[in-house]
Amino acid sequence: MPEALRPLPPLLLLGSIWGATPAFVKHLAALGWPPMLIATCAAAGSAVILFAACRFRGIDVPLSRTHLRHYAVSGLFGMALANLVAFTSIPHIPAGFFSLIVPLSPILTVLGAAALSMERATRRRLLGTVLGFAGVVVAMRPGAALPDPSMLPWALFAALTPACYAASNLLAVRLAPQGTAPLALATGTLTAGALQAGIVATLLGQMRVPPLDGLPVSALQAACTAAAFMIYFRSLAAHGGVVTSQTGYIITLTGLAWGWALFGERPGWLTIPAASLVFAGLALVTLPGRKVTR
Repeated sequence: MPEALRPLPPLLLLGSIWGATPAFVKHLAALGWPPMLIATCAAAGSAVILFAACRFRGIDVPLSRTHLRHYAVSGLFGMALANLVAFTSIPHIPAGFFSLIVPLSPILTVLGAAALSMERATRRRLLGTVLGFAGVVVAMRPGAALPDPSMLPWALFAALTPACYAASNLLAVRLAPQGTAPLALATGTLTAGALQAGIVATLLGQMRVPPLDGLPVSALQAACTAAAFMIYFRSLAAHGGVVTSQTGYIITLTGLAWGWALFGERPGWLTIPAASLVFAGLALVTLPGRKVTR
């Protein structure tokens, strides 16, 4: 595969997995699972899976101060806080609509990376980010995904989720200990996120014995979360935070597809131009520009 295309397969797979998150949450919420119980079980189950993978491959999960700080911060923003906002709002809005606001994360990531001098925000990347954002805006028009204006307060609350993801993208790269296996970082982060989500669930009175009829779906969500975090940390290490954050655009399209397939949500015709803008933005940010030789 050409070097320029290497980031695309993991981004497509990661976006497809995370695009299914609203479907998991809406299904479990309909069975009576509280939002933070859903988050805690998903994080804890995926952490167990990744610990088993580490043991199988002979990888240790470091527990130095630097590593623990990384786990705590990444777990807080990428798991506990993000899921508190997302899982609380998702039952009140269409699954497809939630997937439309996730690409706000790349915009904030690009701006944050430039402000912190972590990565170079070139004109090409900025243009790609603007095009992706324009696609999201088009998809939110009356011909697209938010059917009832009364859902707007929940939609605005849900919009805090990409801010958490952007902070996670930036901090995960800035605080990542050098030379640590991505699988170990993913395991530590999910473990910390599970503990933090459990604390929040307890404080909110949402920690309880999970209903048995939702356990298979929760287990599937945990397995998907484990796979997603492995891909996420590998992509961060290989391609950086800005490129990895473009997964949000894929989540938009796959989230709309999951919403249509599982809940009968019918996006309007504006989804087509929105998708075109999204993929144009993804290409500009992910693919390198042509080098000029003299």
